[in-house]
Amino acid sequence: MEEKKTDAKPAQPAEQKQVQKAAEPKVSDVLQSVRVALDSYDDIFSDFDPSPYETRILSDDFLKELRRRYAERRKGEFAVSFTLPRSLRSEKTEALVRKRIKDYFKARLKELAKERRDRLKNGGLRLLAGAVLSLPLIFLPQLDIVPVLTLVSVLIWYVLWSGFEELFEVSSRLRRRQSFYEKFLRADYNFMDQEEVVRSINISSSYR
Repeated sequence: MEEKKTDAKPAQPAEQKQVQKAAEPKVSDVLQSVRVALDSYDDIFSDFDPSPYETRILSDDFLKELRRRYAERRKGEFAVSFTLPRSLRSEKTEALVRKRIKDYFKARLKELAKERRDRLKNGGLRLLAGAVLSLPLIFLPQLDIVPVLTLVSVLIWYVLWSGFEELFEVSSRLRRRQSFYEKFLRADYNFMDQEEVVRSINISSSYR
């Protein structure tokens, strides 16, 4: 009597299953999309600056929107898509806009690096000053001038505390700002026809 053949697949080893699971995309690996609808390129720049796009400052509303999106989901990379009417689009202007946005975040990172160096230097000087002020209390314990000792102790405590704050707490806040600047410096900035986006939305809605 012939044995029946089965199509059952052999069980996968635990290691192989773990590899397959690890290969699945994570939320942090997904590109975060930020879509901004424009009436014109002016919407990206400040209304209070009449300068040409080459020197005009970026709009606070635009930067606030980027910060809001970053605060909602900080992991992964970002892609910013601008939509505006096809008749208003200009490849030359769009290349300039991309450059201005990238230059903005480059400049902020440069300023942040200087601020961090200044903070570290200031914090180190405060700690050094606190250590120097502590010397009389350590080597001259026979001093019996209570008001002076109390004043010096309070001063030492404040200088040391503010020095540690500069080195650690402030540095942590600066790192968060640095992460935001780096994310949107590396981000992709694309421009799309408004008509195409509307058409895609209408087609998607018709299938629901």
